[in-house]
Amino acid sequence: MTAVEQPRHVVRATPERVEEALSALLGAGPAAAARFARQAETAKVAIDRIWCVADEMGRYRMAVLAVPTLGRTAMLLATHARNSGEAALLGRAVAAAADGCTDSADIAQALIEPSKPFDIEAFEVGGLKQLATLDYLERAMPRGGVLDAPPPPAGWTIESATDAAILRGDDAHALGEPARAELIAVLEASYQQTRDCPGLAGLRRTTDVLDGHFGLGARLRFWLVARESGTARGVCLMNCSPDGATAELVYLGLAPAARGRGIAKILLAAGLRACSLARVGSVSLAVDSHNEPARKLYETSGFRRTSSRVALVLPLARPLVDPTRG
Repeated sequence: MTAVEQPRHVVRATPERVEEALSALLGAGPAAAARFARQAETAKVAIDRIWCVADEMGRYRMAVLAVPTLGRTAMLLATHARNSGEAALLGRAVAAAADGCTDSADIAQALIEPSKPFDIEAFEVGGLKQLATLDYLERAMPRGGVLDAPPPPAGWTIESATDAAILRGDDAHALGEPARAELIAVLEASYQQTRDCPGLAGLRRTTDVLDGHFGLGARLRFWLVARESGTARGVCLMNCSPDGATAELVYLGLAPAARGRGIAKILLAAGLRACSLARVGSVSLAVDSHNEPARKLYETSGFRRTSSRVALVLPLARPLVDPTRG
């Protein structure tokens, strides 16, 4: 760019210039931007919150898209920065995008490839801090037959969190108050002394976390609760893709009293068995790279690492829960 074209200010993309902003975001031409817009519309993903770095002529040079999601989080996607100078400019748009989500989100987050240091730098300039490195793991499911799952020990049961028809629905609140209260209680218990992204403690209400785990749209969900003498001690939450071809383990957690007793492996095996019965082709998950017990559990259960991302977060509100509680 010439001196006249140097980016000077950050603006929110106007509705009539959204595809131009998407071109800047993707570093691609109009066709790619139009395709991205169509895909977002099909997936019901809002793309109206785009902040751009513009030059003196008002042309969009770089962009940050904020996508509010269920559970009061906002995912930030940005143009790739090629050097520290671009990272500094892009960081201003990151800060503006995060600030523009305070009406609908309690945290802003980004997931960046470790091999993109200038992208990480841009988000740090924008106020986000590195939370953890997430390893993405996947395991293929058998094409024929069904996976076995060992029975729980005496005094334990593993059952669906609620009726299967409700778990196939669109509304997390249809779970009903008893089921929601039980899930929230066991989630909160599982956060105690957790090794999986402990920096998230207290940044969101657990009810919002639950809604985020439920996600959007009707689909198969295998949500299992492990109970000891009738008291919920652990959860395994599996969400299938809309076409049922794949599934994601969105959360596996145990209360402290249930750890170290082999329950996690049994609970995970029950979730994988449910997926195999539904003829799911593969199951994926993300785990904090420093959570060695969880990594060993997944590896011994057939999962293999496929990629990694650096997770960065920015709280947009005061902590809602005392992270030292319990």
